[in-house]
Amino acid sequence: MKNEIIKLLKKKSFYIVTLIFILFCILTNIVYQTSMDYVTIEEVDIEELVAMNEELDLTQDEDLLIYVENLTTIKMEELKKTYRSSVQEYLVDHFLYTPIYRFYESMYILEDEELTQLYQNNLDEYIEYVKDNNWEYFLDERIQYLEERVNNTQGVEQMRYQELLDLAFYRKENNVPYDDGNYLHRSLDFLEENMVEYVNLLHDDYLTQDEEERLSFLSEKMSLHEYVITHKQDILNETNLRAVLANFPAEFGIFILIYVIMLAGSIVSEEYARGTIKSLLVKPFKRRTILTSKLLVVLLLIPFIMIFMSVIELVIGGIILGFDSLSVPIVLYQDGVLLSYSPLGYLACLLISSLGIYYVLGIFAFFISTVTLSTSAAITISFLFYLLLNVVSNLALVYPLPVFKCFVSLYWDFSYLVSHQAQPYGASLFTSLLVIFAYLFVMLCITYVTFMKKDVKNI
Repeated sequence: MKNEIIKLLKKKSFYIVTLIFILFCILTNIVYQTSMDYVTIEEVDIEELVAMNEELDLTQDEDLLIYVENLTTIKMEELKKTYRSSVQEYLVDHFLYTPIYRFYESMYILEDEELTQLYQNNLDEYIEYVKDNNWEYFLDERIQYLEERVNNTQGVEQMRYQELLDLAFYRKENNVPYDDGNYLHRSLDFLEENMVEYVNLLHDDYLTQDEEERLSFLSEKMSLHEYVITHKQDILNETNLRAVLANFPAEFGIFILIYVIMLAGSIVSEEYARGTIKSLLVKPFKRRTILTSKLLVVLLLIPFIMIFMSVIELVIGGIILGFDSLSVPIVLYQDGVLLSYSPLGYLACLLISSLGIYYVLGIFAFFISTVTLSTSAAITISFLFYLLLNVVSNLALVYPLPVFKCFVSLYWDFSYLVSHQAQPYGASLFTSLLVIFAYLFVMLCITYVTFMKKDVKNI
């Protein structure tokens, strides 16, 4: 076995793939570092609004309302261009629309000079608070408003206001500014924006299917954001090493596949291609022993490759993204329950749960390599086999035909166990293991029988 491992580690292809993997790791971590959750916001064309206002007939009530709304929007955009910090933009967006609208309404619709002056003074005062980043003032006003609503409402409506009031008090007690760069603010903002709808859906006994789906979505998101503010951990950050590890199989699974098929698909065939199989057979070893040693190397190399790749990613990811996020758990939502894993523990679970995939493909490549004595055939056919099984798996989700149950790809992925979900195709754990072992047993039987009968006289 030692000699077999040394042979494999001397392969140039192993180091070429490793170099490519390292470069891919670097690129992936840089992408994660620079990625953000962009929200598409339609840009306001001020010139277009100005032109529209010039064409309106202000003697018509409908046109006058549009005129005031356009003036309000124009003023909002001008303020956001003047006050550009994250806190200031938030304050303008969420707290200045009403004061600005009231000012223009009193001027052009009500035509009340005294009221206009009053609203002008109020607006100027608000703008000064925005200029000074005085978000506490707006928060205190919101708390006062919510307290009044709680005292003057009842039932579900009172519950909605009480939830919002609790969030406002949390923001005040923990000194959380209206800053999109603050993860606590992002979670508070999500909870505040969706709390009314969530409480309404939660207490509605007659939901449509769309409303039930919306409630399910909100339940998950609300639970995760509540975890953030309760534990003060940025579990929703997708720009750190923890996020890369959580997506490790999706990001780097193709490289695990390349390593496994490349090594398993050449370990036997290259002995024949180079003629070194003769020197092995003249030694006092049985053919069964020779093939078993190669098989054991394949079986040991698969988890080794996973660990090897994980270590490379940890080092590269830590250098680029830092190691701090490894102290933040990975939290999953499943059926109303939050599941918490350490990042490294979660990675280990994902890799272990995918072992069935790579063992089946590795043994398949080993089998083809032995039968055809061609490395290129073993690698090509193994990749085609993998692609075919992926197609079958996707079809089985849409068309649950009995014939699909014969394919191992419906059973070889156990990642559903990590998130405590049901098996996608309804198979039990025992059935899945039984099918995988059946595939492995059949392939290995054919492999051993073929190897035992190989004629090496002409090699």
